[in-house]
Amino acid sequence: MKKLTTTVLAVVLTSSFALVNAQKRDTARTQDIEGVVVTALGIKREKKSLGYATQEVKGEDINKNPTTNFLNNLSGQVSGLDIRQSTNFGGSINITSRGFKSLTGNNQMLFVVDGIPIVNTNVNGGNQLSGGYGYDYGNAASDIDPNNIENINILKGAAAAALYGSRGQNGVILITTKKGKKNKKGLGIEFSSSVTVSSIDKSTFAEYQSEYGQGYNGENSFNGYGQVNGGLSAPFGDDASYGPRYDPNLLVYQWSSAIPESSNYKKATPWVKAKNGPLAFFNTAFNYTNSISLSGGNENGTFRLNYTNNDATDILPNSSLIKNSFSGNASYKLTDKVTANFSANYTTQKTVGRNGTGYNGNIVSNFRQWWPTNVDLLELRDIYNQTQKNYTWNLRSATNTAPAFWNNPYFERYRNYQNDNRDHFSGIASVNYEATKDLNFLVRAGFDNYVLTTEERVANGSYPARIGLATTANQSSGYAVSNYKVGENNLDLIATYKKDISDKFNVTALLGTNLNYQTLYQISQSTSGGLKIPNLFTISNSVAAPALPIMFDTSKQTVGIFGQASLGYDDTFFIDGTIRRDQSTALRDDRNSYYYPSVSASVVFSNLLKQDWLSFGKIRAAYSRVGSDTGPNNLLNQYNAGVPFGANTTYSYNTGAKNDEITPQFLKSTEFGLETMFFKRRLGLDATWFRNDAYNQILPLPVSSTSGVLTKLSNAGNLRTEGFELTATLVPIKTGNFSWTMNANWSNPISKITEISEKTNNILLASLQGNVSINAPLGEKYGQIWGSDYVYAPDGQKIIDETTGAYKVSTTFTNNLGSYQADWFGGLKNTFTYKDLSLSFLIDVKQGGKIFSLDQFYGSGTGLYPDSVGLNDLGNPIRNAVYNTPGDPTSGTVSTPLGGVILPGVIQGPGGTYIANNVRLDKSNSSQILSTDLPTSAFIYDASYVKLREASITYNLPKDLLGLDFIQGMSVSVIGSNLWIIHKNLPFADPEAGLSSGNVQGYQTGPMPTTRNISFNVKVNF
Repeated sequence: MKKLTTTVLAVVLTSSFALVNAQKRDTARTQDIEGVVVTALGIKREKKSLGYATQEVKGEDINKNPTTNFLNNLSGQVSGLDIRQSTNFGGSINITSRGFKSLTGNNQMLFVVDGIPIVNTNVNGGNQLSGGYGYDYGNAASDIDPNNIENINILKGAAAAALYGSRGQNGVILITTKKGKKNKKGLGIEFSSSVTVSSIDKSTFAEYQSEYGQGYNGENSFNGYGQVNGGLSAPFGDDASYGPRYDPNLLVYQWSSAIPESSNYKKATPWVKAKNGPLAFFNTAFNYTNSISLSGGNENGTFRLNYTNNDATDILPNSSLIKNSFSGNASYKLTDKVTANFSANYTTQKTVGRNGTGYNGNIVSNFRQWWPTNVDLLELRDIYNQTQKNYTWNLRSATNTAPAFWNNPYFERYRNYQNDNRDHFSGIASVNYEATKDLNFLVRAGFDNYVLTTEERVANGSYPARIGLATTANQSSGYAVSNYKVGENNLDLIATYKKDISDKFNVTALLGTNLNYQTLYQISQSTSGGLKIPNLFTISNSVAAPALPIMFDTSKQTVGIFGQASLGYDDTFFIDGTIRRDQSTALRDDRNSYYYPSVSASVVFSNLLKQDWLSFGKIRAAYSRVGSDTGPNNLLNQYNAGVPFGANTTYSYNTGAKNDEITPQFLKSTEFGLETMFFKRRLGLDATWFRNDAYNQILPLPVSSTSGVLTKLSNAGNLRTEGFELTATLVPIKTGNFSWTMNANWSNPISKITEISEKTNNILLASLQGNVSINAPLGEKYGQIWGSDYVYAPDGQKIIDETTGAYKVSTTFTNNLGSYQADWFGGLKNTFTYKDLSLSFLIDVKQGGKIFSLDQFYGSGTGLYPDSVGLNDLGNPIRNAVYNTPGDPTSGTVSTPLGGVILPGVIQGPGGTYIANNVRLDKSNSSQILSTDLPTSAFIYDASYVKLREASITYNLPKDLLGLDFIQGMSVSVIGSNLWIIHKNLPFADPEAGLSSGNVQGYQTGPMPTTRNISFNVKVNF
């Protein structure tokens, strides 16, 4: 398919261009202005009648930018939608609507395709989600082929999604797929081909100082790990750049001088910064996408078939993602009153070489936190290619070439790689019976499931690492495999009645039932003690008896009965009411059913005012109360099988107690809105205020350790979210050939904890490397980052330790350092059209929120970054020596010019007073050696950003210019995404990058750099 893409692009790009007229006539009709949208359960309704906020995104805005996850293309386009794009290869996208609804549970939106909910489970393990080690295996929703999307309607609030049951409380992304149609001439064919080229945005990767090399102990770092040839030797085992100053005239035996196969064996080389730093490790990435669809039909039926192939590589070596998607749908009119519909989708994805995330086993954390700037990446590449061995810069000693801490990065990518295969299949079948012109019956069955296999490796010769079930002990080599089967089945029976009671009064009533069945099966196993036969990656090749596999096999069934009544009067006044009752097997029989209602209303006041300048005006209001259950297997405590002790089986009790007395949790949601359009649709505004209260939540609350457990599931807590959403449209210029359209959106949802429990005033969301935690404390914003802080004098100045000149650091790690929630976020899209030419660009903005950088936390102590060098107040290099004994002011100062710095702040004076600091801080050695590290708060950054998220230019070639009857249309596009981070405050990283989707945000350790992506795209209709 790669050759096909390149060929098509070459042919079209050498063709002439023409332009297409995209203008449409103005109309003031309310139905034309508001239109018809798809709402809950796939029901189409006039938007003017809705009493709640929705927002539509056209399929062409989703599929024009080729990507392995179409959710990236929603960024900045929908008010209230908070999307955190992933920099992980094939990684998961975090997407929430109107803040958070659950303290510890799922806050991700529900995806619904053609009326049927689909699986979007994240199978990432607990270690990965808490920043330890692992891989981000992505969301299953990324398997949706954007080439099949007709449009997306976002149901933002719980009232809009109440008919979907408990999962609809987080908001719903309703996807309507393209359907077949009758063509004027035979079979309709659509073909698109694109190539995307991605390269690193250097502002999101480490920038290194260029004055000092490997070591921790400054000028005294040489020969710390033995000598080669008895000469001056680099400190091979030190993973830092706090060593001696570079001097091109100084010859030093560096790591390759200890490798017999190296051309530098026993040779000293100049002590200089490497020519090829870690940037040289990254490749240019490519994504080839080819899609073809066939459609046709007659008076009785239609069909559509589609095939899409994605063939992508990432910026890391040995990475690939190949995805093949097959889909088809058909509709057939069995009789005048009965229509049958069927659709099926199958996606297979094979991924090799996902990047490691977290602190351990992550090459990028090596580059960002623990790197000697004298090491040349291409030299490491060459020695690996030559020997296929794990010869690395990080030797244990001059005579022991095994890695002290870090593998050769090329060995890591080519020998310790992971791979995964996912097969995703879904199908929908429905029969629609028009009993009368007013009464309709729908029977719809849908299923969605996927099978995922993941494999992870630690090759022989590696630095010992954790893998698989060995979560507490490092393995010298090993293999781990996991298999997942995740599924969901739905059956809907819906009766709909529509009647115009009179010329002005109409009614719509709906009654239905839903049967939902969810399953999750997982089995994981790994070797123990290493691999018996080197690099034979099977469980049976385990040195010791493999650990007992861990298996989960759970299911949950929910039966729902629901109804809806909608009344309209004079095309102006509308009121809706819904009621739903769910019964869930996840709760005890005597408390497993719960009711929840919603009501909404709207008034189209423009029909009352009838002013020429007012094209449309509507006020709306909605209230809902949505109930929800818990996951399966949360009622009864259990014992878990452990490692056998001799011939005896061992069991351990769960550390968190379950509870069969828990009851449903609820969400109360209120919203008020205003929609207006002025001056023949040239200016539009949609404003919403909303409040959500998620109460009686099911939480793991702490209990006395004497009970034998640490937590117990209980009902408690209230999480309140309030905010505004604004969407504006402006057409400053509109002529016969030219138009300029601006679309803007803005939101400020803030979630706060207003109630927890008498037993605790905080819910711990995650405890992370660097003595950092993410929390939900009472009375504060959700997602608070806790850690150590400076110690402050009464007047707010930082107190300095008079014995070292370093800042004093709090002994507690529960200081509140801010929430990762943004103060507000929004987007601005400009679209220009001139005849057949279309140009658009999207600015994406997020203001506020905090983020902790473990890269800066460790990198400041290892001397990587530019702020670790420079001149002090005396004009001397700050890394010059200060005291006879490094870090000890009592040992006396050196005779040479003083280095170090005098930090701003105060020291303890006589009588409990504070005076200005006059003690010089020694910076001649790493702060990790001198115990002068800064607190957590020094590495908390403002997570704001302004991005040029997307820019595109499209030419549409009209049929008459092509001169070919069988070609109905052709377009050529150039699209750029993530082109420019216009503003950010986080150094050397993208503030949007994180570990994965979920509730643990605001934390970075070794994130992949962001890529700038340029796509060339051709679409042809036959």
